[in-house]
Amino acid sequence: MEKKILVIDDDKSISWVIEKALEPLGFEVVSRSTIKSGLKVSDSFNLILLDLMLPDGNGLDALKEIKVFNPDAIVIMVTAQGRMSVAIEAMKEGAYDYLEKPFDIDELKIVVERAFSELLMRKELMMLRQAKDECLPYEMIAKSKGMLKIFKEIGKVAPKDVTVLISGESGTGKELVARAVHNNSRRKVGPFVAINAASIPKDLLEAELFGWEKGAFTGAVERGDGKISSAEGGTLFLDEISELDINLQAKLLRFMQEKEYSRIGSSKTLKANVRVIGATNQDLVKSISSGRFREDLYYRFNVVELRVPPLRERKDDILPLAGHFLSSAVRDFELGPKDFTKEAEKFLLQYEWPGNVRELENMVKRTSILSKNIRIDRRDLAAGDYSACSIGDFIEVKLCTIMKKLSKVENSDLYSTVISEVEKSLISIVLKETGGNQLKASRILGINRNTLAKMIKQYKIV
Repeated sequence: MEKKILVIDDDKSISWVIEKALEPLGFEVVSRSTIKSGLKVSDSFNLILLDLMLPDGNGLDALKEIKVFNPDAIVIMVTAQGRMSVAIEAMKEGAYDYLEKPFDIDELKIVVERAFSELLMRKELMMLRQAKDECLPYEMIAKSKGMLKIFKEIGKVAPKDVTVLISGESGTGKELVARAVHNNSRRKVGPFVAINAASIPKDLLEAELFGWEKGAFTGAVERGDGKISSAEGGTLFLDEISELDINLQAKLLRFMQEKEYSRIGSSKTLKANVRVIGATNQDLVKSISSGRFREDLYYRFNVVELRVPPLRERKDDILPLAGHFLSSAVRDFELGPKDFTKEAEKFLLQYEWPGNVRELENMVKRTSILSKNIRIDRRDLAAGDYSACSIGDFIEVKLCTIMKKLSKVENSDLYSTVISEVEKSLISIVLKETGGNQLKASRILGINRNTLAKMIKQYKIV
């Protein structure tokens, strides 16, 4: 990382002193005398010394703007006004430290070197986290208008440390959206901790979330910190918040309002620096009307809502996603090169995808493993998921699975055998569905009742 520092101060003598003090330490010092000129170049610097009072505005306002557009930057405030209220305000707005004029040169060096060490540590943590997470499916692939709109909204909301509610059907990728918000925020060097309220028993969810003291309940043989503690300095993602117990909702609301909580079995109040992102596949307004979700908690979550559209509304994303999943499967499962035929692509585009992106991913993975051909066809995709295929596709898939065995039998009279078996099975199923009513069965089958009676006798269908 380059040792560069931006000084925004209208006092040229101060800028000169800073330059002479830091250049021997290997820093390249760039100076600007106004907020406007400083903000123009601030995106290129991770370390900034910012004066509080400048000719064209207040340094605190500049600090807020820097933190929005360059959230990774470390900003050290410098001022001749040594008032406690100003120092507190600067630290609240995200300043790293606060120096009073005239400052001690040695103190300046110590603060700047410490800040640069902080930047290096953040970079190392980020690289370690990326190395750990590189095999996980965090990449978002989309070209549809609906998802491009989501990307723009993520860009707007991520730098602002507000609560976000992500809504959408199951399998649309709500956790990926939450990770994108986290990874584009100032908290990206911190942990991203996810917890699914629907997958944990309600009587255990509170402990999992807030933690517990030793002996707080049966089985608590030692203290547990909980997910909130694990997410310190980062983001806590609560999936399926509609499944939260109504009593737990009250405790969660207090935490979100006060950033305070207590472990189960303890009266000690703990502080937490955590951003909360919630997700749901339910209509929370209806849940409020039915008394299953607190209205005040809903508004606490719904500062900003990101609605992820279902895959059926994102037709432009289907083939890029399918191609991505196929490439991943080929790599992960060490398969030979594979591709989709035009008929397979047509099938992918025509299917409604009730399970959304998750269903598409599972179908492509399964097909890539089971298909023996380089070119994946329509019938390969339909195999094992008969709700997704036509009657013709279904029969074709089933016949293909037994064709090798049948073709080895000489003089097997294959045509008559298959037709007879299909007729017998079809008539048996329809009769069962109609409760043995031959009149209804004949109408469903589209054949004469007398013909049906003959076939029942022929195939000895009871």
